Amino acid sequence: MKKTGVLLVIIAILISLIGVMSTLTFNLYQISFDMHGQESVVREYGGPYIDPEVTAYRSPVLMPFYKKELYVSKFMHLDVNKMGEQEIEYHRKIGNKEETAIRKVTVEDHKPPVITLITDPEYYTLPGHEYQEEGFSAFDKLDGDVTDKVISREENGIVYYSVTDAHGNEATAEREIVYDDRKGPVISFANGDYVKIMANSSYKDEYTAVDDLDGDVTDKVKVEGSVNTSSPGVYTLKYTVSDSYGNETVREKKVEVLSRRGGIIYLTFDDGPGASTSRLLDILDKYNVKATFFVVGVYPGYFYNIKRAYEAGHTIAVHSYTHDYARIYSSESAYWADFENMQDVIVRQTGHRTNLFRFPGGSSNTVSRNYSYGIMTRLAQQAADKGYVYFDWNVESGDAGRTTDPAQVYRNIINGVSGRKTSVVLCHDSKSYTVDAIEDVIIWCLNNGYSFQPLTENSFTAHHGINN
Repeated sequence: MKKTGVLLVIIAILISLIGVMSTLTFNLYQISFDMHGQESVVREYGGPYIDPEVTAYRSPVLMPFYKKELYVSKFMHLDVNKMGEQEIEYHRKIGNKEETAIRKVTVEDHKPPVITLITDPEYYTLPGHEYQEEGFSAFDKLDGDVTDKVISREENGIVYYSVTDAHGNEATAEREIVYDDRKGPVISFANGDYVKIMANSSYKDEYTAVDDLDGDVTDKVKVEGSVNTSSPGVYTLKYTVSDSYGNETVREKKVEVLSRRGGIIYLTFDDGPGASTSRLLDILDKYNVKATFFVVGVYPGYFYNIKRAYEAGHTIAVHSYTHDYARIYSSESAYWADFENMQDVIVRQTGHRTNLFRFPGGSSNTVSRNYSYGIMTRLAQQAADKGYVYFDWNVESGDAGRTTDPAQVYRNIINGVSGRKTSVVLCHDSKSYTVDAIEDVIIWCLNNGYSFQPLTENSFTAHHGINN
């Protein structure tokens, strides 16, 4: 027992001595760091950062030249997208001894924004004209989109751009203005590039030429060709004009002189304007045909076509505001009140009243007997007293109930006008199938020597016999 106790005491003493020796050993060493770079580093905002690393050494206190490399723990939470000073810590611990090295990294913004100019290779500015900006953008890594901060100025044919970010970094760009004139004048014909006239009628050649730089150059237009109005046929006129930059424009116009073997046709359209009126006006414009529109107030959304038709040279006349037979034929006062309501619409669209009208159902209608006996006779007389002229028709398209077939509408009109010297044709622009037929009608009539005219106060009225 005594030997065992002594052994334990000896072991305890040895353990204590080992601990003391270990402590003395570690304390006899020192730790040093080699930073492999500057201790304070400046980096650009948003740019890459590669740490040059750090090496740690252990060396005896009494023999500092004897170094042994140690593993280093690095704590780096560097954010190059964050402005300001940040730190990278390097740690090495031996026993109870721990040493730390620190590298300071300052993130700054020294990079200016980038200005990007939008440039169209075909873009140019007319000499003597103000440059119209093609467009640009500016972006800064830190501030983002700074396009709205760009300042531009023009001087001696150069546009200078500049923009400064929040940290005072300035970017500049330059654009040289291209001055040139690459477009020739525009030649316009008053009645289109295909004109039809009747033989032995007068022909006035109306055209203009306008250049984007020189302005009106109509007096510089050279015309080749002529029109013999006494000889039916198709004549080609050639128009040539150049601007001061040598840009040349050449256009041709054809003038067809028609034989007078046909008669006069008054195309009239009731119950519009409606959904098909714009298309009808396009067709009439294409052939320079003038017509007459007896308008109603049923479709206010299309009233703008009244103005368009009037400005194109068509005749605008009253048909009815409500087109309600029971209302308008209930009394003379009811009829004229409806009449004036439609006049108001026409005045708003054209700026003028009209003296021309057509009775709903025509002057020969008998439906008015159901509401007021003898009213048509009285209204016709009152119209004359007021200075108004009403029109009936002597050719029907059949589109008001007899057919919805464009081919049949075409045949009805052609058969009706054939052989007549004067035709007042009843059509409805409220019917799409009628508009479908009109172009073929126009082509046939023109090819057969007929001419189209809008109604006036002196035109053939084609009056029916009054039946009430």
